[in-house]
Amino acid sequence: MQDEEAIRAYVEAVRRLLDHGGYERTGDARESRRWGRDHVARVLDRLGRPDARHTVHVAGSKGKGSIAAIADSILRAAGAHCMLMTSPDLHQARERIAIDGAPLDYARFAALATRLLDQEGTEGWSYFELMTVLGWLAAEDAGCDWQVVEVGLGGRLDTTNTMTSKEVAVIAPIDLEHTAILGDTIPQIAAEKAGIIIGPCEVVTSPMRASALEVIAARADEMGATLHAVPDECALHVASQSLEGQTFDLRTPVRTYRGLKLGLIGRHQTENAATAVRAAELAWAAATAEELPELAVRAGLEGVRWPGRFEVVRQRPLTIVDGLHTPLAARRFREAVRALNLPRPHVYVVGVLAGKDSAAIASGLVAEGDEVVLAPPASPRAADLDELRRAFSAAGAMVQQAGSVAAAIDLATDLVGTRGSVLIVGSLYTVAEAREHLLGITGDRAFGLR
Repeated sequence: MQDEEAIRAYVEAVRRLLDHGGYERTGDARESRRWGRDHVARVLDRLGRPDARHTVHVAGSKGKGSIAAIADSILRAAGAHCMLMTSPDLHQARERIAIDGAPLDYARFAALATRLLDQEGTEGWSYFELMTVLGWLAAEDAGCDWQVVEVGLGGRLDTTNTMTSKEVAVIAPIDLEHTAILGDTIPQIAAEKAGIIIGPCEVVTSPMRASALEVIAARADEMGATLHAVPDECALHVASQSLEGQTFDLRTPVRTYRGLKLGLIGRHQTENAATAVRAAELAWAAATAEELPELAVRAGLEGVRWPGRFEVVRQRPLTIVDGLHTPLAARRFREAVRALNLPRPHVYVVGVLAGKDSAAIASGLVAEGDEVVLAPPASPRAADLDELRRAFSAAGAMVQQAGSVAAAIDLATDLVGTRGSVLIVGSLYTVAEAREHLLGITGDRAFGLR
């Protein structure tokens, strides 16, 4: 199949997938009332369980994508033939499914999607349900013996939780998010995330609030799983950090790692790395009865790439993009900006989806006198700009609005000149538009999708 033919087949397949809708497409919390796993399990059974392989399953409110990417990189460095499944994608749907570090090519994505869409019983599925099972079909097709799977939303009823077993369940920090679906307290949300503990396995938890950890520990005990809290089992010391990355020491129950190098930026990413290392150690031991090689940890950390997470996309003016959607993520971003002493003035470009805690995100992100340019991401789920303006004004920012993410970036660039910093944050839709505008990346929007 020629490249143009492959792209045409890909576009048609993605269009058919998108037509299935669901919460990810609409943002309508009422969609969650029909969530369940039995209908997906029936099709998986008929397909011969393409989801069955050594597994690390990652849930949480903040950092789960980074943890998944780091764990995948480490396991691949150890010799695993691994599929990484994450969501949402930045630019193209096929990015959600990476085989040995590379997204599915157009032709393979189209062929597998068509096979799935033509399966009896998938007619009423959502886009996310289809994409999840597509990932498992891709892993089976490629002969993967490992997979690292990021939860989409919550955990207990998430389609990714249709898997019947896993070596390791990871739960990243819990924050207030999707409260209309998951509950409006930290313990309620933690209970939904802890639902990925479905039987005896190793459970790794990042540093988090005690009220969340108590719920997770109770679930682990109920399911006969073993809890490994990273703050209790590991010690972390950051030796240096810059816009090129950071160097840190990490002690785990397996060994002490000196001088680890990580290309991801921010103290929170070293905590994510510690969580991923511990998960990889436990998964490797469970699957092979051997210690994870130290060289795999070093190579995996140094080689991991995770675009759109405190990523430098331009030097003059310094321009950084970061996908964040919770108050905790906003605070972590602000901490990283301060720690790195980024050049001033700072101008934020902010675009988020509806349903987020705008006031808490604004207060966690900006300081008195910071300049903010608000922009609507190209999504029907974009937040109301008047509501955002009130939230950021209340937090002390000087606020302007633009008609698009690209226009907001151009305005922010004019405001900072060549010496300041343009900080583009919010929804991954916003981050994707920024990367496409600044880096010339071809996204699905260029194909008339989204």
